[in-house]
Amino acid sequence: MPRCLTFTAYLHRLVAVGSAVLVLALTVFAASPELHEHVHDATHTHHDEACPIVLFASSADAPAAPLTAPAPLPTARTLAPVIAREISLAPPRYLHPPERGPPASLIS
Repeated sequence: MPRCLTFTAYLHRLVAVGSAVLVLALTVFAASPELHEHVHDATHTHHDEACPIVLFASSADAPAAPLTAPAPLPTARTLAPVIAREISLAPPRYLHPPERGPPASLIS
């Protein structure tokens, strides 16, 4: 059974694929200086701060200092005290619980 995509659903998928391809391309060009230089013309000799690849690469850097979690505080751990040695259950209210309601003649 073929699915018919509406125009908006098709447009959403097209934008999602385009965004994924753009991020992948920026990552490849930011990681490879040779490919980055191949994108620019022959007169371009230095990295321009307005270049989208340079902007992407500068914001994708790892922070200078690694983030560390604080050390856990020491806590005293003890076993739970024993409350009772026996479990005392209340006796059942009925020996055999009622299986049916009252007779229909007693319902008013």
